[in-house]
Amino acid sequence: MTKQAKEYVSEVRAEILDEVDVVVAGGGTAGVVAALAAARNGADVMLIERGACLGGMLTTGNAGLTMYTKFSGPPELRIKDQEDLKNNPEDIQIVGGIVKEITEKLLKSGIGIGNEGTFGRYVFTSPEEFKCMLFQMMTEAGVKLRLHSMVTDVIREDDCIKGIILESKSGRQMIPAKQFIDATGDGDVAFRAGAEYTVGLTEQDVCAKHGKIGEMQNVGVMFRVGNVDLEQVFAYLEENPDNYIAQHFAQFTLAEAKERFQNNEMATINILTDGTPGRFQVYNLPTPGVVTLCCPQIKGIDGCNVEHITRSEIIMADMLERWMKNIKKNPGFESSFLVQVPEMGIRETRHIQGDYVLGLMDIYEQKDFEDCIGFGSHPIDTRPRPEWLNDPETSYPPRWYFQIPFRTLIVKDIDNLLVAGRCLSATHEAFGCIRPTVQCMIIGEAAGTAAAMCVNDNKSIRQLEYKSLRNTLIKQGVKC
Repeated sequence: MTKQAKEYVSEVRAEILDEVDVVVAGGGTAGVVAALAAARNGADVMLIERGACLGGMLTTGNAGLTMYTKFSGPPELRIKDQEDLKNNPEDIQIVGGIVKEITEKLLKSGIGIGNEGTFGRYVFTSPEEFKCMLFQMMTEAGVKLRLHSMVTDVIREDDCIKGIILESKSGRQMIPAKQFIDATGDGDVAFRAGAEYTVGLTEQDVCAKHGKIGEMQNVGVMFRVGNVDLEQVFAYLEENPDNYIAQHFAQFTLAEAKERFQNNEMATINILTDGTPGRFQVYNLPTPGVVTLCCPQIKGIDGCNVEHITRSEIIMADMLERWMKNIKKNPGFESSFLVQVPEMGIRETRHIQGDYVLGLMDIYEQKDFEDCIGFGSHPIDTRPRPEWLNDPETSYPPRWYFQIPFRTLIVKDIDNLLVAGRCLSATHEAFGCIRPTVQCMIIGEAAGTAAAMCVNDNKSIRQLEYKSLRNTLIKQGVKC
């Protein structure tokens, strides 16, 4: 089901700011990379963020950076992955460019931890130091920042956006620009510009008849807990190995997870426990004694409905109180306490309709695209899904990954707007493979680079040649 934003005309008094080349709305996972890419390619860039810092889910949401590597499939290949990660990482890593640069900065500085001295599937970070690093990178690139500012309206003439309206403590302001990038996650700029979009499961999804039309992925949080004795946790699990469950994508054995923890590398463990939750997932962090736990979920929440979001925050607070009471009963967690609980993590809302809609079979069958701008490797995790996809160990070809086409970033019927991140043009089923943080960053680099190229060459988005964009991305180190 395709929706259209209601057309409306509003006359507002607003201070008009100096025009820039590129406006990036949203300073989260995709937006920070889009802004850096645009600025480094010579554009005058303004990055707008509603919060007090940059990074989104990477800094305020406690999420790790994922997915960096091809998806293994069978257990015996995962063992080979670890060997190649140590000796031949380029054989299985699917990222480069700014994403690789940021990740290597995190690992080198100790702000992030990976595996085998590099990045495997995941990298987890110390979020406060990551915030500082992103500010420094923006300053070095010459990106103009406007924090504590929310996009509330769009000025559109025919097929072009002329400017966006912001609300902040400074009042109402309008920023004119040549090119715009919507990295808000929910497609707020595109929505206000009248773009078409879909929400959740639609009739176009392969498994539409097996699910509820409009249903979206659950919301949830990843929360940080302090004063955890992981040495004691591993000692307990070694004595009670039946209470250890290998993490689905990392698939570390208990011995491997302990070795990685002792080497100050990323180690993921799932602990089986009595009560609620019946199991909980733990990610170690660079900060000793602090871990990230993942992740209570709530069904039936619309992330673009403020009443729904408010209700979900209240439900989550109660849920975490009950979770923590039972988690503290586990060895190593007896004296633990909540360090930080982020605002609700929204996985899925609007899918803005683009010049191409990426579908489940495009991804699963690894379709080749002449306008490929990067890769993804997250297995299809939306439900319902085809029976032949139920077992990740047997459903995917060895070292599976897929291509992301540039046309999914180009907003239908608008000539100077790109979307970056999870709101790009994809079906509900395909979206589940696009939403991981690393893939949002990859998309951000392509969007920022394309916007700057259009400004430099005085072209519209659709006049930009795919080959020229890909050549530029490849020069920047992007794998595409």
